[in-house]
Amino acid sequence: MSHPNSPWQLFLESCGKYGDSPLLIYNDCIYSYQQMHTKVLAFSELIEQWDFTMGGMFLPNCPTFITGMLALNRCDKTFVSLSYQFKGEALLELLDYSDVELLVTDAKGWAAIRERVGALNIRIVLELQPDETFLIHEWPNKERRPLPGISRETFGLCFTSGSTSRPKGIVLSNQAVVGNALAIAERLNFAEGDRTILPRSLAQASPIAGDVFMAMSRGGAIILLNNVFHPAIFLKAIQDYQANQFYIVRTMLLQLLEYPHLNDYDLSSVKRILIGGMINPLLIYQEAARYVPHAKVYNAYGASEAVARVTLGEHDDVTTLSCVIGKPVRGCSIVILREDGTEAAVGETGELYITSDYVMDGYYKQEETTREVLTPHGLRVKDMGYQDEAGRYYVVSRCDDMIMQGGSRAYPADIEEVLLRHPAVSETVVLGVDDKKLGQRIVAFVCLKPGIVADGKDLYRWCIAELEDRKIPKEIHIVDFIPRNVIGKINKHEVESLYSILLNKEEAFS
Repeated sequence: MSHPNSPWQLFLESCGKYGDSPLLIYNDCIYSYQQMHTKVLAFSELIEQWDFTMGGMFLPNCPTFITGMLALNRCDKTFVSLSYQFKGEALLELLDYSDVELLVTDAKGWAAIRERVGALNIRIVLELQPDETFLIHEWPNKERRPLPGISRETFGLCFTSGSTSRPKGIVLSNQAVVGNALAIAERLNFAEGDRTILPRSLAQASPIAGDVFMAMSRGGAIILLNNVFHPAIFLKAIQDYQANQFYIVRTMLLQLLEYPHLNDYDLSSVKRILIGGMINPLLIYQEAARYVPHAKVYNAYGASEAVARVTLGEHDDVTTLSCVIGKPVRGCSIVILREDGTEAAVGETGELYITSDYVMDGYYKQEETTREVLTPHGLRVKDMGYQDEAGRYYVVSRCDDMIMQGGSRAYPADIEEVLLRHPAVSETVVLGVDDKKLGQRIVAFVCLKPGIVADGKDLYRWCIAELEDRKIPKEIHIVDFIPRNVIGKINKHEVESLYSILLNKEEAFS
């Protein structure tokens, strides 16, 4: 059976310690550790009849996602996590690329692949029914494909978010996933009985290790919401189920802070708010702390290639210092290098490289891309930052986000910070676009708060008053929305496409 340092073994040990305690709360149903254990064993018994290695999960958030993931791990199968947001050709391409042999899905997923399944590696589909039974579809005579880089120590494949390119399959080991979960629980001092609420899709390395297995390691509970985020549903669940902790991205947090009925809900149970997913302005952490003053706010920084969480910026730092990501968790370290490969001095900005006990084994079937990021210096995450004298790390920009306007450097986070302080601004993204004279010019995209009127001239005057000349945007576009990927990160490639469409709009001011 499963590797000794595996999610299944972690779960099994917790079942022995916390058997009758709640593990999962979903749709007003509460499942204890022991009840979930029974479900995992039943799922294991079902899949043991087939000879396969790659087991894919294409489901919305639900108990079956968790029980199936644990059952696959118990049976030494490789778990392939497929976001329920994928559809059409993108879904079919990922299924084909990841060589899924057994797919667990629902009626929607089965309908999406049914006509094309013959061309895929899939030999078994388990179609989840409303009563939690399965319809079984089989194609037993397909030739087996080779599965490079997969072993008994492999936990599974999680995909990158795809904010900059087509998603890549990240091969994660049992040891990496469990190790990161334990390190996060330790840093947060997560306690038996603590409840973490998941307002986003389970199908990423971050919620799987940093929420589910992290809580499981200490006898905590997971409050699982559906995939579509809505402030009222989220706030009511915090109140009703007494959630103690959550991880959230900026988009979701801003929706909460702007929700007109925010103050109608009791959030007194919340102890910790983790904010991550992108470089966030100081104001984001300050606003979270202001609305939930009894909770500690953290900046959760990392990369899926290192099972997501590498550092945690502490409350007192993230509410007073811009761009601080804090200190690495146990098992992780960071080095900052100059362009010539030498180590940067304290306070000097350079490129971050991560060394971690939880780093991926590689990208599935992408050896060249793997070599580009798993370097002799560590995992290359393409972030720019520095370390201060107290040993805290800061991230100021993505390597390709830094803007060189007229020979002067500008970081989008600094400009976004100022724009977000404007009383009319709900959300913003800043990028550099090619310019014949300046090299690049700073362009800002802004969403306004509902019911508040402002124009580009108002925002431009605000920037002149608040920013150094070298950081003032050359153009400000007021837009209805800012494109994001499936987990809420700003999709800068789509923003660039949006820019070409908006060039002649009246909202632009330059």
